[in-house]
Amino acid sequence: MFLAVPLALFGAVATARAATNQATVPPATAKAVHLSWGDKLKDAGVVGVVQFALSAFGAIFIFERLFGLRRKHLVPVGLTARAAQLWQEGKFEALEKLGETEPSTLARVISFIARNRQSPMADVSGIAGDLVSRELAINYQRAYPLGIIATLQPLLGLLGMIFGMIRTFETVAMAGSLGDPTQLASGISEALVTTGLGLAFAIPFLALYHFFKHRTNAYGVQLEGEVTSLLTAWFLKPGGPEAR
Repeated sequence: MFLAVPLALFGAVATARAATNQATVPPATAKAVHLSWGDKLKDAGVVGVVQFALSAFGAIFIFERLFGLRRKHLVPVGLTARAAQLWQEGKFEALEKLGETEPSTLARVISFIARNRQSPMADVSGIAGDLVSRELAINYQRAYPLGIIATLQPLLGLLGMIFGMIRTFETVAMAGSLGDPTQLASGISEALVTTGLGLAFAIPFLALYHFFKHRTNAYGVQLEGEVTSLLTAWFLKPGGPEAR
């Protein structure tokens, strides 16, 4: 998915270079001009290698978030109803071990509430909110590298463009004039390819970063709602603390 746009950019650059070469070679040999994918990749130079390596490294975080940021790890379906049933039946020991038997953010919060059911609601609610905020912050941090990569890729592309233009001007300086336009193709191609790669990699990484951030926010809202409903049902029910 991430290579589709960069490969399209390589194709555009190859077409431009082929057109330049065709303008300078005899018509009989113009049809023989062809650039392989390896030649197109080489145009990116060292900066292009760094860009691909950085994107490959970022793919690790993408897969980690795809498998790690799931509802069952934060707000499992039906867990609130099961916890309410255990509380009603007085099975507090099972509630206290819920964070171990069904590991998730909500289960850990429920276990904390069950262990501190004799404490004032204000204290339990405050600490439970802190537990939720801490676990959500961990999920935000795990997606943060995607935002860093999305920021670095265009900068690397700009750096590659500068290197390519430097090579182009050095060629002009050594030739003493513009001379043969094909002598400038390498530097200009490097400038275009690295800039295109930077944008092509940055766009999906930035989109995925905000996607995972939005999903974390959505799960956070659900999590806060579930915890609030449990606290209200358990601590504000008729009979007060004596009922517990």
